Amino acid sequence: MYLEVMTVVSNRVRLELDKKEPFAGGGSFGDVGQYERLLGKVHFAIDPQEEGLPSIIDLELAPRNTDGLVEFSATLDIIKPVDLSKANHRIFYEFSNRGGRGLMGFNYGTGTDMSTPEYAGDGFLMRQGYTLVWSGWQGDLIDRGTNVVAYLPFAMEDGKHLRGRVRQEFNPMAENILSMGVSAGAERGSDVQPYPVLNRRTATLSMRQSETDPRVPVLDSDWDLASAEMVGGNVVLTPSDIDLYIKGGFKPGWIYEFIYDTEGSRVMNLGFLGIRDLLSMLRNDDVDGAGNPNPLAGHIDKVYGTGASLSGRVIREYVYEGWNEDVKGRKVFDAVHTHTGSGRLFMNQRFAQVGRYPRQHEEHSWPSEYYPFTYNAVPDPFTERNEGLWQRPAT
Repeated sequence: MYLEVMTVVSNRVRLELDKKEPFAGGGSFGDVGQYERLLGKVHFAIDPQEEGLPSIIDLELAPRNTDGLVEFSATLDIIKPVDLSKANHRIFYEFSNRGGRGLMGFNYGTGTDMSTPEYAGDGFLMRQGYTLVWSGWQGDLIDRGTNVVAYLPFAMEDGKHLRGRVRQEFNPMAENILSMGVSAGAERGSDVQPYPVLNRRTATLSMRQSETDPRVPVLDSDWDLASAEMVGGNVVLTPSDIDLYIKGGFKPGWIYEFIYDTEGSRVMNLGFLGIRDLLSMLRNDDVDGAGNPNPLAGHIDKVYGTGASLSGRVIREYVYEGWNEDVKGRKVFDAVHTHTGSGRLFMNQRFAQVGRYPRQHEEHSWPSEYYPFTYNAVPDPFTERNEGLWQRPAT
């Protein structure tokens, strides 16, 4: 069932909810009753000169609209009680993990089709009256149509995409891998938009068996920019600026390092700003600047956040950087819950790769793990700082 498009416009946030349908087959959940799903996008137009704005690398290089504002958008997915008077007046927001939705793990739900009863599992969160919200924050995901993504602007210089140099690592763990995406090794997946190779002649490729071993250059004649497949016993190459081919295949367990010139750095930390402003609007505003209603108006007293693995690390970074305070100084999240995800992020950087992190064998030089690590302040003898992740803002 489709709604006539509902557009909500304010000076910062515009909701475009173009789909409304019964949740979990229209089943009823205890005293709360039926739930419904609202699906669409959220659009942002933000003032880059906002006073007290936390750090957003390359924000000054983001394109502006005619009002001098920076625009971006994201997926928005809301599951709410049909009768909000029966809700518990709490948003449960999931920091999406690599574009996925995992909240139904609380319900022992199965599958990905929200229209089926199986998706809701035992209905625990629904019977408690929660409103569930997902929105896109990760700007380097490929839009697959059903995942939760953010559409963030590129940093621009002289009207062109910013250029720079990046370093990728590959650690293939199987035999007969002839080619890999240039970002697939680092990001552990095919859903990330890769940084293309601009010039093969300025690229370097080396290999080593362990992190501390000397790097051994791979002969220029032994690799190429191409995807490879075996056809009739022969290797067939398709030229590609986002794939790396190794003659004879990658050696399992070895670390390959690929350094090259690229372009297309997004202003990645706008994703955090989007989370902040969306939840602030859903919680606090009855109407927008155009007088259209907030679909949750008057029914949200508290906002809780949760995340697992990568999105657990995202929560830690989000709070530490100061995003739990909105533009008016109000609290965004009343509580957050991290399940695994004990590290930090390489997100608020030029040519960020959010899903990349150091592991036991490889990526020891990846700069995502840096002080502070703990929630409470713990002194660091190397920098003589005394900080913790939960120390700012006061909210």
